[in-house]
Amino acid sequence: MNSTISRRTFLDAAVKAAAISATGGLTSVPAASASPLSEANAAAPAAGSRIVDIHTHFQAKNPAYIDEFLRMSDQLNLTGCMLTPFEHRKVVADAAKKHPHQIIPFGYVDMDAPDAARQVEEFHGLGYRGLGELEFVKKPYSDASYLPIYELANRYSWIVLFHTGIVVREKFQEPEDVASYRMGAIYLEEIARNFPKITVIGAHCGNPEYEWAAEIARWNPNVFFDLSGSTLKKLGGRLSDIAKYFWWSDTDEGTDNPSQNSSAFSKLVFGSDSSPKDVGRVLAQYRAMFDACDVPESARKLILGGRRAKTHELPD
Repeated sequence: MNSTISRRTFLDAAVKAAAISATGGLTSVPAASASPLSEANAAAPAAGSRIVDIHTHFQAKNPAYIDEFLRMSDQLNLTGCMLTPFEHRKVVADAAKKHPHQIIPFGYVDMDAPDAARQVEEFHGLGYRGLGELEFVKKPYSDASYLPIYELANRYSWIVLFHTGIVVREKFQEPEDVASYRMGAIYLEEIARNFPKITVIGAHCGNPEYEWAAEIARWNPNVFFDLSGSTLKKLGGRLSDIAKYFWWSDTDEGTDNPSQNSSAFSKLVFGSDSSPKDVGRVLAQYRAMFDACDVPESARKLILGGRRAKTHELPD
């Protein structure tokens, strides 16, 4: 990637692309020990606030998925960015048109498919707002062959959600051309710098390379990470360790950020990566992390409800 962008121009463009709107906060929830349904009820936000789940996968094998998602959305006052394979694009596009306060359609493309760019254009034509969760690539994310996809996302000022870190192994008895290093958080830096109109989000915060992920977010105002996956489970007894990675609160050791929030934790977003019945459990895990790390209320609001008004163009 060879484009050259001045620091000031880069920051200005990124701030416009990734602007965050802070709105009402959430009520506290108990420790995650009850059933998923009771956790969802306990995690329900106060009136007037809204959660944005950046990471929810459309489950085509479950014919009741949309209905289950909408029930959970009503219960938690939640909007989901629904990550949708190309073959199911019209189903989710139609659902998003019927329920624009609850469903934001994001398109999944196989980055190595010869018609990947055309698929991105079709997603855009159907009203999709971003891409994700991009994963299982045959080359590192910053490979030049993926430039047409990023160029389109940049043109559309889209959010792009990338899988980062260790990845599931799906085949055990046959070869599988998959490698976690190709999906390292380190590659998001080059994409973010060269395509400042993309809001880059790394799923799973680079697990287990949290330090690299946090430092890349620190110096790039258009880079954020979610904590979905196994991180909040494996760090359950030491959630305060996350503050070691997001360390620069109230210092000048980072770039401007779209919200102008002084907390390093404002570089996190809420992502569940779970079925509707388990979103409440993940929300409870996030709130346990907030408490363990003394995350200020202003940053909690950004993490759980940010981007709604400007990035997703949703009403309060």
